Amino acid sequence: MAVQSSKIGAIIGMVGSTIFMITGLFGITIARIAYHPDPYFPMFLPYITGLLTIALSATGIVGSVLVLRGSSWGYILLIIAGIVGIAGTLFPIYSYDEGYGYIYYTFLINTAMYVDLVPMVVGAVLGFALADKGERN
Repeated sequence: MAVQSSKIGAIIGMVGSTIFMITGLFGITIARIAYHPDPYFPMFLPYITGLLTIALSATGIVGSVLVLRGSSWGYILLIIAGIVGIAGTLFPIYSYDEGYGYIYYTFLINTAMYVDLVPMVVGAVLGFALADKGERN
């Protein structure tokens, strides 16, 4: 059985969402053993970023599954999760000045060098572009 051309975007989005989920789970796991030299560093901050990452990746996975089940609404979920994830990686929520010219930033969303978010957006765009005219309506 051949893969339909409109499902390729869902498969690419599923791969990106899975990598994004692994990144979020790794962020929560490493938060348990993380040591930070700043005594005022909020210890719940890595949990917030990890949980937001997991929530967005779950949205992307649900969107991909919806597309694979036949609903074109999944591409909308997939592109929203990807765009919110990219925007969240650019939004710092905490900064720490160590001195000596080093400033550490904590961003709202964890990412694996955008290897996870870009396939989510590219998969959704490909899905919209390759969809049949009857599926778009």
